[in-house]
Amino acid sequence: MNEKPEDKKALDLSSLDFGPSWARQGESKPQKKYSDRGERGERKRDDFKGKRREGGRPPRGDREGGKFSNDRQGRGGYRAPRPQPTPAPEGLAADIMPIEEGIDNLTKEISSAGRTYSVFELARVILGARERYKVVFRKEENGPELLQCKQDGSVYLSKAECLTHFRSAEWLKEFYTTEEVDVDAPTGNFQSIAKCGFSGVLFGPPNYHAYNQNIVDLHQSRFGNMDIERYKSRIVVEKGDDAVNAWLESMKKKTQYRLVSDQEVVFEDERAMLAHFEANIFDEVFHSTHRADVDSQIAGKLLSPGILTLLKETIADQRRYPGKLAPFLCRQLSGRHLAVFKWQGKLHCGPSRPHAIAEDVKLADRPAALHKWVSDNQGTGVDNLWKALLPEDVTDESKKEWFHDLHWMINQGYMVLLSDGHIYTSSAAKAGELKKKDGAKQVEKKSDPKKLDSPESK
Repeated sequence: MNEKPEDKKALDLSSLDFGPSWARQGESKPQKKYSDRGERGERKRDDFKGKRREGGRPPRGDREGGKFSNDRQGRGGYRAPRPQPTPAPEGLAADIMPIEEGIDNLTKEISSAGRTYSVFELARVILGARERYKVVFRKEENGPELLQCKQDGSVYLSKAECLTHFRSAEWLKEFYTTEEVDVDAPTGNFQSIAKCGFSGVLFGPPNYHAYNQNIVDLHQSRFGNMDIERYKSRIVVEKGDDAVNAWLESMKKKTQYRLVSDQEVVFEDERAMLAHFEANIFDEVFHSTHRADVDSQIAGKLLSPGILTLLKETIADQRRYPGKLAPFLCRQLSGRHLAVFKWQGKLHCGPSRPHAIAEDVKLADRPAALHKWVSDNQGTGVDNLWKALLPEDVTDESKKEWFHDLHWMINQGYMVLLSDGHIYTSSAAKAGELKKKDGAKQVEKKSDPKKLDSPESK
């Protein structure tokens, strides 16, 4: 409580310069230096005739048929546009909720320290770390249903997304076991082998009967957030006996699935296993809901792409202006017997609501001295209060008595100790408003010389 207000660490932005580089202090635009100039400082035209870049490279702008003549496509000459994030789905909303343990700790801190905090300050403290809050997704009118997994809390919008997640989930082994079996390699005339440009997984020859299905399966299981056509454009085709033999060797092994609850039930491939899961187990693992609570630190792959966008947008909006979190925070703090009130026009939370001292209340010597000094020095740091009222040879026992009396005054609402260490009496807000009004009138009189000579001003 005797912490100095100047000891509070403030964010210092004085060293940052947000202007353009040419306008920053101490920086100037470098001047071009020309060694070959005419008498008037002009560049000679003859210097440009017949000049080409070293190594025979054509100058910039020398193109053939709209393309760079030196074939720069593979070096950034023609870059495909970056994929845009999936937009947030309409009819869904997201709310940020502080975790209950965090609110309890916050309540204890405010009560024990006796300080009053801005509600928006507290909201930004909560938003400062993701472990301090959770996110609630809820369906609005005409919005889509949410499918939440009971195993890991993931949230999706369609069965297809749920099945894609299930294919790579760790808890798949709770329902199915996998085993590799030997099979005969495919036969035919194969000249080339296609493989995934990202993972290196072999799809097989383009004339293989399962070629297209293999592409679709790998895309859904590992690269579902990417457009299928863009994914296909990254497929690499290799020719030669080495590539064909490597694929044939990999096809001699096949993964089959066995049902955990009945080891006699065997599925020849992943597609058959997924069909069984969707028909018999899906409703046990995923449930349809209008409201889904998730940890704010949830991995992005555990959310539908549109829901992930909604999560990012909600957190960013609330960090800019926590207008939705602040009212909820007020209700939570009020329910824990803290006072929420307006102080100088802004919502604050503290141990007690400000109260004026009743006329029939007579304070003891120490509380009266505290109240008088603060009344005469509104907004002063609490350390100055102790320097003024406590003698240098004060004992520890006497200090405790003074501290106890100040806490009593704060808990009664007679004084307000703000989070920055400045202390006021309960009437400081009204007094501040009166000072502002009086100051505005004086400025108005000084700024208008006609009013000084008018009858109303005399």
